[in-house]
Amino acid sequence: MLVVFDSLTGQGERFASRLNEDTINILDYNGEDDELFLVTRSWDFGKVTDEAIEFLDQYANKVVGMAVSGNRNWGTNYGAAGDKIHAQYGVKLVLKFEGSGFSKDVEYVQDWIHNYKEGNV
Repeated sequence: MLVVFDSLTGQGERFASRLNEDTINILDYNGEDDELFLVTRSWDFGKVTDEAIEFLDQYANKVVGMAVSGNRNWGTNYGAAGDKIHAQYGVKLVLKFEGSGFSKDVEYVQDWIHNYKEGNV
C-alpha cells in the first residue's frame, strides 16, 4: 500500500509518515502502484484541492481509502473535502483529523489499512 499525501503546510505529510507505509507527495506520484491510500486536506472551508482533483481524475480507481485533514472551527465544513471526494469519486472516507492528527487517529488509520490488506474491510 502506498500512501499519497497532499500537504501544503506539512501536517498531512507528517500524518502520512506516521502510518508506517511507503509515502509519496501527490505531485510526485507516477501511476505505478495498484493500491493507494490518500491523505488530503480541505481548504477554504471544505473545498477539495486542485491537486487532489487532478490526481483523482486519473487514479481514483486505485484509491482504496482516504483520511482528510481539516479544522473543527469550520463547523459543518470540517473535513468536507472528504465528503465531496467520496460523493464524486466513491473513495471510502476513513477518517477526518485535525492538524497532523493525534496518536489515536494514526492508530485508527493503521488498523483500517491492516484490515483492508487482510480482506476484512
